[in-house]
Amino acid sequence: MKHLLSDGGKLLYLQGIEGSYLKEIDVKVLGYENGGYILDKTIMHYQGGGQPGDRGVLISGNQKIPIYNVRKRGKNVLHLSSVEASIDGGTLIVDWERRYKIMKMHTLQHAISAVMFSDGYGSLVTEVFPAYGFIESNSGDIKIRDEGYGINKVARNLRRYDVKREDLDPRVMARCNLDKLPKSITEVSVVEIDGLDVCACAGTHVKNTSEIGDYWIRTPGKRVEFGLF
Repeated sequence: MKHLLSDGGKLLYLQGIEGSYLKEIDVKVLGYENGGYILDKTIMHYQGGGQPGDRGVLISGNQKIPIYNVRKRGKNVLHLSSVEASIDGGTLIVDWERRYKIMKMHTLQHAISAVMFSDGYGSLVTEVFPAYGFIESNSGDIKIRDEGYGINKVARNLRRYDVKREDLDPRVMARCNLDKLPKSITEVSVVEIDGLDVCACAGTHVKNTSEIGDYWIRTPGKRVEFGLF
C-alpha cells in the first residue's frame, strides 16, 4: 500500500484512528541524510496535507536527539535534527501535548468543512496548527450555521479505513479534491466522522468529536478561521 510505505518505513499513525494515539515506539535507524534520520517506521506525521510535521525526540542510550520537524523527501521520511549521531536504533517519542492539539484541530477542520460543504461552500485550501487553523473557501459571503459552532457538543466517533483508489465512490468523496493525490497512490486512507463527514485524509485525528473542547470561529472574507480556547 503505497500510502503506508516509503523507503523510510511504515507510517504507523495511519493504522486506524488508534494509530494517532501512539506516543512512543522503538525504531531502527536506516540512515541520516539531508539533515534527518530515516527510520524503519514512525509515529510522527510528516509535514503536508494541511498539517504540520511532528516534533519530539529520539533516545538512544544516553543520547537524546531532538527532532524539530518531519518532512518527506522523495520516498524517504526524514526526521529532521541538527544532531547527527552514529546510532543503530532507539526510542522515538512524539511531543504529545503539541500532537494532541493538532489532532483536535484537524478533526475540527474536517467537521467545519463538512458543515460548509452541505451549505454549498467548498474548502479549497486548509491548514491547521496547534491552536489556529483556516479554510480558504470559494465564496466571500460565508455564513456558518449553528451546527458548526457545536461540533464538540455532539459525541461523534471517528474511524479510519483504507479503500482502493478505483473503489472510491465519487459521490461520497465529493467534498475531497482527489485530483491532488499523486497517481502513484493505489490505496487511499479515508477518515469518517459518524453521520457528518467522509473524506480522504492522511492526517492524525481524535477518536471522538467530544475531545475537541471549546473553540472559536470567525469568517473574514473568503476565509474561515478557527482555533482552540
